[in-house]
Amino acid sequence: MKRLAIITAFLIIAIGMVIISVISIQNISAISVQFLIYRSVQIPFGVLLVFSFSVGLVLGAILPALFPVKSSKY
Repeated sequence: MKRLAIITAFLIIAIGMVIISVISIQNISAISVQFLIYRSVQIPFGVLLVFSFSVGLVLGAILPALFPVKSSKY
Protein backbone atom coordinates (compact mmCIF):
# COMPACT_ATOMS: atom_id res chain seq x y z
CA MET A 1 0.00 0.00 0.00
CA LYS A 2 2.87 2.36 0.78
CA ARG A 3 4.40 1.65 -2.63
CA LEU A 4 1.15 2.68 -4.33
CA ALA A 5 1.16 5.96 -2.40
CA ILE A 6 4.71 6.72 -3.52
CA ILE A 7 3.89 5.95 -7.16
CA THR A 8 0.79 8.13 -6.97
CA ALA A 9 2.79 11.02 -5.49
CA PHE A 10 5.39 10.76 -8.24
CA LEU A 11 2.68 10.68 -10.91
CA ILE A 12 1.03 13.80 -9.48
CA ILE A 13 4.36 15.63 -9.43
CA ALA A 14 5.17 14.48 -12.98
CA ILE A 15 1.77 15.62 -14.28
CA GLY A 16 2.26 18.97 -12.55
CA MET A 17 5.66 19.38 -14.18
CA VAL A 18 4.22 18.61 -17.63
CA ILE A 19 1.45 21.16 -17.12
CA ILE A 20 3.98 23.77 -15.99
CA SER A 21 6.14 23.01 -19.04
CA VAL A 22 3.24 23.52 -21.44
CA ILE A 23 2.15 26.76 -19.75
CA SER A 24 5.76 28.03 -19.71
CA ILE A 25 6.24 27.40 -23.41
CA GLN A 26 3.00 29.17 -24.29
CA ASN A 27 3.67 32.22 -22.07
CA ILE A 28 7.21 33.49 -22.61
CA SER A 29 6.46 37.15 -21.89
CA ALA A 30 8.30 38.90 -19.08
CA ILE A 31 6.34 39.87 -15.99
CA SER A 32 7.11 41.53 -12.67
CA VAL A 33 5.52 40.58 -9.38
CA GLN A 34 4.24 43.28 -7.04
CA PHE A 35 3.66 42.63 -3.33
CA LEU A 36 2.44 45.62 -1.33
CA ILE A 37 4.97 48.29 -2.34
CA TYR A 38 7.73 45.94 -3.52
CA ARG A 39 8.14 45.09 -7.19
CA SER A 40 10.46 42.45 -8.62
CA VAL A 41 12.57 42.70 -11.73
CA GLN A 42 10.96 41.46 -14.93
CA ILE A 43 11.43 37.74 -15.42
CA PRO A 44 9.80 35.27 -17.81
CA PHE A 45 6.54 33.77 -16.60
CA GLY A 46 7.90 30.23 -16.96
CA VAL A 47 10.84 30.94 -14.67
CA LEU A 48 8.51 32.34 -12.02
CA LEU A 49 6.19 29.36 -12.34
CA VAL A 50 9.01 26.80 -12.04
CA PHE A 51 10.48 28.68 -9.06
CA SER A 52 7.10 28.73 -7.29
CA PHE A 53 6.51 25.03 -7.99
CA SER A 54 9.99 24.14 -6.70
CA VAL A 55 9.57 26.17 -3.52
CA GLY A 56 6.23 24.46 -2.92
CA LEU A 57 7.75 21.00 -3.36
CA VAL A 58 10.63 21.77 -1.01
CA LEU A 59 8.38 23.29 1.66
CA GLY A 60 5.93 20.43 1.29
CA ALA A 61 8.75 17.99 2.01
CA ILE A 62 10.38 19.91 4.88
CA LEU A 63 7.42 21.25 6.88
CA PRO A 64 5.85 17.87 7.76
CA ALA A 65 9.21 16.77 9.16
CA LEU A 66 9.49 19.91 11.28
CA PHE A 67 5.88 19.95 12.48
CA PRO A 68 4.58 16.39 12.75
CA VAL A 69 0.84 15.91 13.08
CA LYS A 70 -0.21 14.06 16.18
CA SER A 71 -2.44 11.15 15.30
CA SER A 72 -5.59 10.52 17.29
CA LYS A 73 -6.42 7.20 18.92
CA TYR A 74 -9.76 6.95 17.11
